Amino acid sequence: MGRSGWWAMFFVYGPIYCVQSGLGETVAGLLVSAGSGAVMLCPFWGWVGRRWGIRKLLMIDYAASAVATIAVAVVSDSPWVGITFFLIAAFVTSMIDGASNMLFLRAVHPHERTEMTSAFVTFRDTSQIGPPGVFSALLTVFALPAMFVAAGVGMVAMAWYSRYVPRQY
Repeated sequence: MGRSGWWAMFFVYGPIYCVQSGLGETVAGLLVSAGSGAVMLCPFWGWVGRRWGIRKLLMIDYAASAVATIAVAVVSDSPWVGITFFLIAAFVTSMIDGASNMLFLRAVHPHERTEMTSAFVTFRDTSQIGPPGVFSALLTVFALPAMFVAAGVGMVAMAWYSRYVPRQY
């Protein structure tokens, strides 16, 4: 699932949540704008990752994003509380974006980056296609809050996988 899948969920199902909850299209636009604005802090989060360790940053941030995203589903009957949890999750996920490509850059030798970029781009494209397919399948059976639970579970899995990032990162 990862951060790319989470952002895909946020940009599609966040506004749908706002409209279905009765908050309207304006609030939906504000949610997406405010959530996207958190990405402006990426340079700062990259510095935090270099200072305190990317492994620790990823483990904590994936877990926090999972909790906030699942909380959106839990409080889905209270739309303003749900919006608050969405914004918290977007803020925390922007921290993951700050460290996003650093692992690729550290894992691949500089002279191999050109060749390895195609493999990296394939992974990124798959992460843009896979989660919406999963969400579409889930929507045929479950209500909208199930998307937030699925995204949260994906983030829990990523927090668990972050344990395998070498400690020196």
